[in-house]
Amino acid sequence: MQLSRVRVRNFRNFKDLTIDPFPSPVVIVGENGVGKSNLLHALRLVLDPDLPDRQRELVPDDIHDQGPSLAQGVTVAVEIDLSGFEDDLDARSVLDGAIIRLAPLTARLTYVFQPRRRPAEMPDAARDKNSGAAGTESGGTADGDELTVADYEWTVFGGTDPGNSMRDVKRYAAFSVLPALRDTENDLARSERSPLTRLLRELPPAKKNLDQVMTAVQTARTELGADDNVQRLTRLLTQRITDLAGPRLGFTPSLDFAGREEDLLRSVQLYIDKAKTRGVGRASTGMSNVLYLALLLERLELRRAAPGGEDTLLAVEEPEAHLHPTLQRHLFSQLLRSLNRLMLTTHSPHIAAVTPLSNLVLMYEEDGVVHARPVPSALLDERERKDLERYLNVSRAEILFAQGIVLVEGIADAYLVPALAKAAGLDLDAHGIVVASVEGTAFTPYAQLLGPAGLNRRFWILTDGDQTDLDIGQYAHLREGGLTRALEVLDALGAEEAPVLRTALEAMRKLTLPADGSPRDGRAALVREVAGRRVFVGDHTLEVDMAPLLETEMRAAFDELVEGPVARRNFGAVLKGALGATTSEQREAVISRIEKTEVSKGRYAQRLAAHVEAVVDLPERIRDLLGHAPGQPVTGEDLLGLRGCGPLLALVDELCHVCLGRPLALRHEPEAAGTAEQPDPS
Repeated sequence: MQLSRVRVRNFRNFKDLTIDPFPSPVVIVGENGVGKSNLLHALRLVLDPDLPDRQRELVPDDIHDQGPSLAQGVTVAVEIDLSGFEDDLDARSVLDGAIIRLAPLTARLTYVFQPRRRPAEMPDAARDKNSGAAGTESGGTADGDELTVADYEWTVFGGTDPGNSMRDVKRYAAFSVLPALRDTENDLARSERSPLTRLLRELPPAKKNLDQVMTAVQTARTELGADDNVQRLTRLLTQRITDLAGPRLGFTPSLDFAGREEDLLRSVQLYIDKAKTRGVGRASTGMSNVLYLALLLERLELRRAAPGGEDTLLAVEEPEAHLHPTLQRHLFSQLLRSLNRLMLTTHSPHIAAVTPLSNLVLMYEEDGVVHARPVPSALLDERERKDLERYLNVSRAEILFAQGIVLVEGIADAYLVPALAKAAGLDLDAHGIVVASVEGTAFTPYAQLLGPAGLNRRFWILTDGDQTDLDIGQYAHLREGGLTRALEVLDALGAEEAPVLRTALEAMRKLTLPADGSPRDGRAALVREVAGRRVFVGDHTLEVDMAPLLETEMRAAFDELVEGPVARRNFGAVLKGALGATTSEQREAVISRIEKTEVSKGRYAQRLAAHVEAVVDLPERIRDLLGHAPGQPVTGEDLLGLRGCGPLLALVDELCHVCLGRPLALRHEPEAAGTAEQPDPS
């Protein structure tokens, strides 16, 4: 049996949260404070047999703060669907009254916390007074007084009938949470709390062996009890009590040694070495966590396999605590592929990296509303899904936790985009923006994963223009490679304007690329159109496109990496040739000078990034390129009009607007006014 759908309304930071489908097993990822622990507590309200009923009675802090309050009358509901129990006769019997669907067989359980009197039972005046909340989420009392917790009741019902109480179903379909802030070392050392003791109760020693040991223990107890010091201690304690309370107390102490079977089981110790010399107390905190989890999982499996056993779903909060990254990856890769009744909440990219996409649920907050998005199974084909899982595994699982993602082609872009943003006064890390290289030009699967049909994250794409002039026949589809990739992304995202833009691109492809390196007619308009959809297409390649903006920094970085004066002069010469419209020969000369000196593009970009961050006045340099007067405002449209570096700068400008609420190129106010740079009101 497994959860297949969850809906939470008006509980803590959830106004109305639905996760459908709810994968099994599931890894719920998200930033701190997004509500992962609140989701687990909501599920406990329905299914956790260890949660005292008094904790199912909510308090004002449990009510979502952007709707009816507890005083006004509110309905809090946690609705879960269970499936996967077609062949379990016990489950079908227990859940018989909760079935809502036969194919697939699905049962629904709902926790409701609401006023005892519903709006339909109130006089018209009272209903009108409390009509601020829509539907059944309003409430109140007949005389209009504010409600208190005492006016509320809770229940768990099955199916769609609130009168079908199923408060005890949690004893069969159980939910157990292992909290994040647990003291596993202390729990393992205390027999009454240790999962080892509970496991031994599920899998006790043979009765014959227990009887033999108990006989030996009884003999030892008798011998120890007859010891002179034990007898003396008994007499001394008796005399002390008599002196303190007098003979009328009637209290006669005696000493003996524990000898019950339960005591014997509790006395079993767990060691971490074969020689049995190192107890659990000498294990690291991380190893204690692993031991605790292993014991708990083993006990749950035994209980599931037992006749009439519990079908428990285990949830573990932040299981990465105290585990180094390699162990996180290995441990949870194994767990997720071997257990189907497991729920993890985490903000560890190492656990997210080894999680199959079909088992991920991303929680995030947008405009004050919490959302949860699973990855639809039909979103990607099998090959694309495997490629993306491999990418997340070895590269950038951080994109699952980011506020925004900039997808770029390679490592050079990944170095230079953050550096250029920093030169503009924007620290991308501080604003949760991740720059992720897709190591190629296949952006479409990433766009699908992050797009509205997938995880619905804000993302941008930066790609080279690749304005080739290949043969119009067989290789015509490679002309204008950057714009081709941009339209493939828009097609995959279902953009309405994509067919019109593709028609324009096909017409433009038929044009010959001007010999002086200037763009084809109509290209600038297409670049502007796709930039409006957050896909920024350069002119040629990054190194060439940046030359007009960063010639000084590019030469300095090259000179630091290459010692030969001739090579330095040659690079400076070809770089000057790339400052305006460039031919294919001029572009190739720039790239080849970098690569022929045994300096890779990535290594060069790494060094160049340090120089870019130190650019003294990026806005004024941009105005110089545009021919603007000092202090003249610079718009995104202005930036896109720049040859080469324009789309890259337009991307950084948009990031500045999103993160800082101001443009890339701020207008300088006169120093006499005593003000610093202010955002351009336009």
